[in-house]
Amino acid sequence: MRVLVTGSEGFLGKHVCVALRERGHDVVRLDSTPSAEIVADITKAMPRMNVDAVVHLAALASPDICTRNPELAVAVNVHGTHQVLRLALESGAKKFVFSSSAHVYDIPPRYMPTDECHPLRLNNVYTTTKLLGEQLCRLFYENHGLSYTTLRLYNAYGPGQAEGYFIPDQLTKARAGKIELRGSDVTKDWVYATDVAAAFVRAVESQFVGPINIGSGIETTLRAISLIIAQAYEVELYAHPAATPSRMQCDGRRAERVLGWRPTITIEEGLDAIINHAQAQSIPA
Repeated sequence: MRVLVTGSEGFLGKHVCVALRERGHDVVRLDSTPSAEIVADITKAMPRMNVDAVVHLAALASPDICTRNPELAVAVNVHGTHQVLRLALESGAKKFVFSSSAHVYDIPPRYMPTDECHPLRLNNVYTTTKLLGEQLCRLFYENHGLSYTTLRLYNAYGPGQAEGYFIPDQLTKARAGKIELRGSDVTKDWVYATDVAAAFVRAVESQFVGPINIGSGIETTLRAISLIIAQAYEVELYAHPAATPSRMQCDGRRAERVLGWRPTITIEEGLDAIINHAQAQSIPA
């Protein structure tokens, strides 16, 4: 199968491209720095081609950046998605896989573990753009017959993730000599990057139409994550609870039933890989 991957040079994009190739698929990569010109018509970024499927990962993935620049967020995450859907149709694709977020359920959600039937909420600019992207996928399916699967990702992590996300930021603090943590009792549902990539491959090959949660199903506190990092770097952890801690936990039964997917990397194994990678990067050549 020939698969176009947008955002191919991003954190998850690199893992998805590797996983697709290992599965025997022909990967076409498309990536660019989000700019008004490119986002205005991403179909100009490359000539028409024949592809069987599209994995759309290119997006502004930081809620904080989306809040600070809502116009750019809408341009990239909504209008950009519309342009990629058009590109998919014009390129003959029969399947579109869209990267969404578990944030669409709100944080905290009304109940946990949270399944795909949970009510959706326009909580902020970021979640609004993701929900509008999901709606565009549904409309292209209903109006043009373009099959799609939306993957609602929980907290993806792994080596090479940029600063500004929780685990890379804790590593930076540890290298500086101590970790100061506020919101230590906040929980997330962490899922390792290679497991996420495997889910995208399964989604490309699936006939399922609609949303699927991608998470571990395990609720882990921020303190537990920071403590492992602090111990690895032999630094002190100063943890302070949140006034109103939020929680997240995925109900992954649909992913297992529909995609035959379940995570394989535990949080301990994933953090060990990240720490080893980070420490190796800091060793002088």
